Amino acid sequence: MTGGGTGGHLFPLVAVSRKINEICRNENLGEPQIYYIGPGLFLESSLEREAMNFHYSIITTGKWRRYFSFRNFIDLFKIGIGVIQALWKVWLIMPDAIFSKGGYGSIAAVFAGWLYRIPIIIHDSDSVPGAANRLMAPFADFIAVSFREAADYFPKNKTYFTGEAVRDAFFAPFDPERARALLHLTSKKPVIFILGGSQGAEKINSITLDILPQLAEAAEIIHQTGDANYNEVANESRVVLEGAGGIKLMSYHPVNFLLEPEFVAAMKIADLIISRTGAGTIFEIAAAGKASILIPISNSPGDHNRRNAYIFADNGRAEVIEEANLTPNLLLSVIRSILNDPEKKRTMEEKARQFATPDAARLIAQALINLIGK
Repeated sequence: MTGGGTGGHLFPLVAVSRKINEICRNENLGEPQIYYIGPGLFLESSLEREAMNFHYSIITTGKWRRYFSFRNFIDLFKIGIGVIQALWKVWLIMPDAIFSKGGYGSIAAVFAGWLYRIPIIIHDSDSVPGAANRLMAPFADFIAVSFREAADYFPKNKTYFTGEAVRDAFFAPFDPERARALLHLTSKKPVIFILGGSQGAEKINSITLDILPQLAEAAEIIHQTGDANYNEVANESRVVLEGAGGIKLMSYHPVNFLLEPEFVAAMKIADLIISRTGAGTIFEIAAAGKASILIPISNSPGDHNRRNAYIFADNGRAEVIEEANLTPNLLLSVIRSILNDPEKKRTMEEKARQFATPDAARLIAQALINLIGK
């Protein structure tokens, strides 16, 4: 396993790893040895709790920016060091197959695997593939994509649509009362879940604070702020809500980051999700079957965040607000247009659920096992 190191790369690796274990157990193939090689992992400690034979090895990684930066010259040396480390560590492991989720952190491991003639599967989550996956495509035996539109960027003879590998918990039944207790929800008001990806989003945080008194009047809010912004948001929200009547404080639940049980519970219990448009989050929204408001990053590479949003929102699955147009009044208006219209909300939920790809993790895991068997 290799990938960039953010939540968007980690969670599909976890989903596929779990499916590999499940398939091996069901087919009496023995316990698989699963290794990760790449940059420092987001939520590294969570992998240690995985009930599988999982090992990880961190290597030096560098990033080539598409604009002038002196850091590019420093990162060239980092890339070189990372390749040497990957050559050594892949040789020590000599895996039967490599699965890459892309990102600059995957290049060294994929290149090392290709030199050692190890079968490789690359997966790209976005509607516009990242530069790393396009660079590594010639080295892959198979390429899997989450969006059908992404297949146009890769060789047709080895590219397949699988969808996004989402953890099984998003598709499983859940107990609403248990979810409410887990998240410390205190009322029967509608629930709004606000998130900006695994690392938060300052723009969304700021707009949320602007309309917090009105939101807290109508709903309970679970707000994943990101680690870097948590203290500032928590302190400012306390001032805002105390000024608007302290009772509303009970309706607002800021958190820096939710681990899997709480995150899944928040997705499942939410009546409305407000989110950035990373592919992983979009497919998790689809798996949970939720109405959503999507706010794409305005300057993502290849404009993939914006394209992800509009592909998903097509046919009324979600509402999209461009960052340049994002104002407190507009966001509040769109929120009310969904929560105050049960039929619109129900239609969005049904259409979102139809976009989900529940078999993706199994398809990728089976493909890796099949490669090993050849």
